[in-house]
Formats: sequence, C-alpha cells, structure tokens
Amino acid sequence: MLAARGHEVELVKEHLGGTAWPPFVVSLAETCGIGLSVTPKMAKNPWWELANRLRRARFYLRFFEPHYRESQALLTRARKRAPTPAVRLAEVPGVGIRGRRLLAATIDALDRTTRSASLFHAYLRERRPDVVILTPLVVLKTTQLDIARAACELGIRNMFAVASWDHLSSKGELTFQPQQITVWNDVQRREAVELHGMDPDRITVTGAQLFDVWFEKQPSTTKEAFCARVGLRPERPIVLYVCSSLLEGSPPEPPFVMQWIRHLRDSSHPILKECGVLVRPHYQHGASWEGVDFSGFNNVACWPPLGDAPVDARSKTDYFDSMYHASAIVGLNTSAMIEAAILNRPVHTVLLPEFRDSQEGTLHFHYLLDPAAPLLRTARSLDDHVHQLADVLEDRDPDPDRSARFVRTFVRPGPVGIAATARFVEAVEALGAGPSPAPLPVPVWTHVIRPILVPFARAAARRAIRIEEEAIRLKTVRIREHREKKQAALEERRRQQAAAKALRRPADVS
Repeated sequence: MLAARGHEVELVKEHLGGTAWPPFVVSLAETCGIGLSVTPKMAKNPWWELANRLRRARFYLRFFEPHYRESQALLTRARKRAPTPAVRLAEVPGVGIRGRRLLAATIDALDRTTRSASLFHAYLRERRPDVVILTPLVVLKTTQLDIARAACELGIRNMFAVASWDHLSSKGELTFQPQQITVWNDVQRREAVELHGMDPDRITVTGAQLFDVWFEKQPSTTKEAFCARVGLRPERPIVLYVCSSLLEGSPPEPPFVMQWIRHLRDSSHPILKECGVLVRPHYQHGASWEGVDFSGFNNVACWPPLGDAPVDARSKTDYFDSMYHASAIVGLNTSAMIEAAILNRPVHTVLLPEFRDSQEGTLHFHYLLDPAAPLLRTARSLDDHVHQLADVLEDRDPDPDRSARFVRTFVRPGPVGIAATARFVEAVEALGAGPSPAPLPVPVWTHVIRPILVPFARAAARRAIRIEEEAIRLKTVRIREHREKKQAALEERRRQQAAAKALRRPADVS
C-alpha cells in the first residue's frame, strides 16, 4: 500500500541467520517495486556481542516483576538464556525486587555504554531514510534495537510497529522511547505503558495488519471438494483442531490430541461420534506428527501432514479453507484462534493443569478470556468441553456473537470497515510529514565507562566465535554420522540383495 501511494519502500533483512529472502517476499518486491537489502553484519563484533549478552541478562530480570508472578515458565525460559553472572546476582538470597531493579538499571547503563548503536550511524547516513520502521524489535539477538537507537541519535523519524499479540508481554523490554509506536488495540497500548514505560502520547492504535487478509478472503472450493481433498465426510460438521507452539517443558501435543479425539468419539453426543475432525499441525513442530496414526478413528484427518506456514497465496488459501469449512475451532494457545474469530467461528479450549504454563501462565492468553469481550469458550475438563462443543455443533450456542465482539475490540478497533493496514499507512505518512525529532545525544558518562568494558567486549566476541566453531563442529559430526549410517545401511542392503540373488540361482547339477 505504501508503494502504491508513491512512497519508496525498502525492506531490510537482518544479516543474522542468513541473507536469503523467502520466495513470497521476492515476489512481493518484484510486483510492487520494493527494494530488498540486508543490514551490515554485526555477529562477532565485540561491542555488539557484549550488548547482546547484557540484553539477555535484562530479559531474564524482566520476569521477576509483579506482572509475571504467575508466569514461572517464562522466567525459567529466560534463565536458560541469561549469562551466569546475572543469574547468580539475581538469585542472591534477600536481593528482592529493589535489588533486581537496581541490577536492571545498571545493565541498561552498561548497554548504552557499549554504544552499539553507533555501529549503524554510517549505514543510516548512507541510506538517508525519511522514516525507519522496526519490527518485531523486542526479540533477543537482534540488531533492530541498535538501528532504532541509531535513528534516535541521528534525529531520524522512527517507528516501532508491534508485530504480534504476545510480543509486548513475553519478549524483551524496551529501555528507550521510539518516536512512535503502533499497536493493535487498547490492550497493547496499556502493555506498552505499564510493561515498557512508554509515553502514551507516542502510541497509535491501528488494529492488527497481519489479519487484514482474512477479512476479504473467500473460500477457493466447496465443502464437498475440500473434504474430498483432505479425506473427510462432507455431510458431517467439521471440528478443526489447530496446534500450538507450546513453551519448552510442556507435554507434547500429539498425545493430547489423540486423547481429545477419543473423548469426542466416546462421548454421549451422537454428533461428536461422527463429526469430521481435522488436525492442523503447527508448522514449527511438524516433525512431532511423523508416525502419528489416525487409522483407528473414523472421519479424522491430519492436514497438512507436517504443518504449513500461511505465508504465500497457496498456503493462505489452504489455511483459510480449513477454517471456513469448519463449524468450530479447538486449540490450546495459538494465534489461529484469532484468525478463526475473524471468520466468526466459535473457538474452544480446555484448561488442563499440564498445559497451564502455555495458557494461563502467559499474559497474552488472558486477553482471549477478557470478561469484557471474551473469545474462548473454556472448560476445565474434557467432559465439560465435549458438552460445550456439542451445543455449538447442534446449534445451541448460548453466545453466537462472541467471536465478532472480540474481533471488534482486539483485532479491528475503531471505525467499522477500515482495514488496519490503511490506518497503519496513514500513521506512517503522518510521521513522515512531521518534523524530524531532535538528535538524542550520547551521555558523556558513557565515554568514561567504556574503556572499562573493553576486555569484556573482547571476551564476548571470543565467546561468540567459540560457540560458532562448536556449532560447526557438531554439524560436521552429525553429517559424518549420517553418512556413515547411510553407508552402513546401503552395504547391508547390498548384502541382502546378494544373498537373495544367490538363493534364486539354480543349483549346480553335475
């Protein structure tokens, strides 16, 4: 939309993780005349590696705050990624919340002292952008934080565009003020203020851009043709189970899904004994579904078999069709629940103790339970869940407008009929038409402290090199072992073929 309105747009990919663009992005760039480039390489730069270590420590300290008292799994996850000295200091007996906040403030000061943002000054001066938009920004090990700070230091207009519904509550914490922040809704506005200390005057609510496609999309096929494709009976209602990317340490999802299907089939409701069940694996965990056998169930299918990320026209169409032809959606904690709500499908979940960390143990999951506009139909047991599901499938839904109310507040707040993308583009254009911000000076005290950090920066770079070398070594070992195993299997197969050939050879009759 920005390109169509005459703006010059350049998409920039971080050098971390490779330089290749996905095919659907290349297609977008070619179609719309958008430039593609890659940021300067920062990996193993001493100052950037030190800043990255400090940010991991800061990320860990975030989850000691009162907001996360019930989110121990998030703290455990962050602890595994944090530098050992930070963990030891944070866990000193009696340190308390004030001590940890003092430690966090010290880390923030050391992060600024690295002046890693200055590594991107020349890059931004060369590009001369009118506006720099950064997303997702709050993830770990990213140069986006440094680019954002560099833009502030150089007086370049800058915007942080929140990418997902959980990013402000489960990712990193912002320790500086971007010039402008775009959020989906009032919930994220509150998160930006209360969890990140952002100035409310810098925040603009636009709605969720990434979901705009589902408001206008139409099914590509009839239910009969869709069922023939995936292997379900078209005369029965379909329940779509959407898999989640659960927190580390959660039980694997396939056994639960099998238990859930058995509960449907063993229930007292005839409609659940015969309804179609379509399981959609999460694209990041497709391998966990290899070997899962649904043959013992009638009218059950797993499609796509190993999951599929809806990123291009084909995959989005397949994904949309699976939601459109379903009568109800079931899952644990996934953005697919929000997408299903846009299609006005009833969305169900089961709140079981073994999945608490990935559901009620996260802040963003509670937004689907907000009493003012709840999305989820929840149950504390599979027995209660099947009764709720049967009511929906048998047209006894006590709250048929639930999904639509949620969408109006969480996905597309504001004027009816205006897409979030249009509101976002207007925010970008308004920022670009306004004056540039005053350059943010680098504090003088950082020049005094920085020489003290030189040996720590060098050590951080050496550590990064050791980690990379070890990763290469392990990859080499895995490749060698795979080749040796393959060679051994090939030799065994040749031996078996030779033995079989010998048995088939006619006996030598003298």
